[in-house]
Amino acid sequence: MAETILVPSDPNITVPTQSVEGSDRRADIERKMAQVASLLQKVKCDGLLLLEPENFAWLTSGATARGVIDADEHPAVYCNGEQRWILSSNVDTQRLFDEEVDGLGFQLKEWPWHWGREQLLTELMQGRKVACDRPYPEATFVGTEIKRLRRTLSAYERACLQTLGLLVSHALEATCRTMALGLTEREIAAQVSHRLIHRGVQAIQVNASVDGRSRLYRQHGFTSHVLEESAVVSATGRKYGLCARASRVVSFGAPSPELRKEHDSACKVSAGYIAATWPDAVPREILLAGRRIYLITGFEHEWMLAPQGYLTGRAAVEGMITPQTEAIFLDGNAVTWQGSAGASLVCDTFLVTSKGPINITPTEIWPLKRIRIQGNELVRPDILQR
Repeated sequence: MAETILVPSDPNITVPTQSVEGSDRRADIERKMAQVASLLQKVKCDGLLLLEPENFAWLTSGATARGVIDADEHPAVYCNGEQRWILSSNVDTQRLFDEEVDGLGFQLKEWPWHWGREQLLTELMQGRKVACDRPYPEATFVGTEIKRLRRTLSAYERACLQTLGLLVSHALEATCRTMALGLTEREIAAQVSHRLIHRGVQAIQVNASVDGRSRLYRQHGFTSHVLEESAVVSATGRKYGLCARASRVVSFGAPSPELRKEHDSACKVSAGYIAATWPDAVPREILLAGRRIYLITGFEHEWMLAPQGYLTGRAAVEGMITPQTEAIFLDGNAVTWQGSAGASLVCDTFLVTSKGPINITPTEIWPLKRIRIQGNELVRPDILQR
């Protein structure tokens, strides 16, 4: 383990230069329409109905239904492989086309809010053979196929995810750099959430644990406990219809020997996971290697106490990685790894690429640990000492 250093950013990250608006997005939608056409031909259906919010975001390349409380009134998408329609309540139509899908080739099928979505769907299904991403009467279920398609991110989606990752990292690190003793976990979480929302990121989940509380509760949320020594802060954010997660650890004064040992172990485990994150890698074998690192660092049973990673993307969790996971990683998958030991958590989100894993939640100005694995040097976020 090398000494702690300070660097301005992760050298492995490339800040996206391509636009996340306009023509690139429409081209991305057209590519997905071609995938839909192929799927419809395979299942011998006339059209595809997408009801899940994650799939709505997938086919629209990022549209979200902000402000919709009732899940049964969420906008939907219908397409036949050549044309595409937004299905929307009259309450939401204007905003959707003004802010979300303008100029992207979508037509409209609208229902009056007092009818409810179900009446429109019934009329849509009449006389058509329809595939649907949810089990639905007289429809062919294709939810598994759509989930498989959306897990492999396009070039446009990768650029969006990298942009999101930078915003998540910034929210966490800015909060840690300005954090003060005496704050409650709730106040810390509120600061992270404020910074996310300020940049247009939806805070899916924010966790704050002070003074070792996460040793007892690995999925802990936030409470009225007051910060006196150290804090572990993590967040999952959504923007462009995509999700990314990261964590950071801060200590006021030198971290305790216990926290130092725990964090060093979590860094090594996390680095081991990252080093193996390549196309065609088998997730269960990566976890097995991680268990060996836990063992030699003195935390043999830690892997059993919390999830170690999962595929992410349109859904915060596209698929949990367990010792039974056989499906190999594909170029274009996004994966969140979270090595944990005791009170510490080392978590970031990565893109799987043929050139190696790309950290999409890189550090800004943050102490790092350099860890060498099989001749390769990886960097992991260390404990920020205040």
